[in-house]
Amino acid sequence: MILISQRLRLESMQVADIPEVRAIELDVFPTPWPGNAYHRELTGNRSAHYLCLWSDGQVSAYGGLWAVGEEAHVTTIGVRRSEQGKGLGKVMFAALVNRAYWLSTNFVSLEVRPSNDVAIHLYETFGFKILGRRRGYYTDNGEDALVMWSDLIHAPAFKARFLRLAEALQVDGFGALPDPGWPGS
Repeated sequence: MILISQRLRLESMQVADIPEVRAIELDVFPTPWPGNAYHRELTGNRSAHYLCLWSDGQVSAYGGLWAVGEEAHVTTIGVRRSEQGKGLGKVMFAALVNRAYWLSTNFVSLEVRPSNDVAIHLYETFGFKILGRRRGYYTDNGEDALVMWSDLIHAPAFKARFLRLAEALQVDGFGALPDPGWPGS
């Protein structure tokens, strides 16, 4: 459930959004991406798809994924510190999964810190499962990363859960939801 009252709007991330995204990243992550990473992603990576969630005239959250073959890999999700705990991470994650449908991928994967219980719970709510561990993945403290994967996103149970969660969101620019049936049926 979204706990904020302001109007939310999703848009594709633009180069002009990078300073705001970067400010959020520097504030909320112990090891932010290099300063030029988002510019490279937006201008030179055809597999990259990044979104910004706007509220009250500012970027409140952002996220991205790479679509390669059958897989959409979530690369990052960040929520402005003052907006955390209001459901914006859920909105962003749902938007990324929705984008994975429209990019014709079949699975979604991501890495998450084992200490990030809030994020793990969110991903599990969408039906993701921990399938592996990357030892020493995070360079700030050597923490491992849990590797989480979706089931086949077109499978009836996964898609029904996703649609139930996504239909409850009231966000401009979210995009059409996938057809509830099996692709091609």
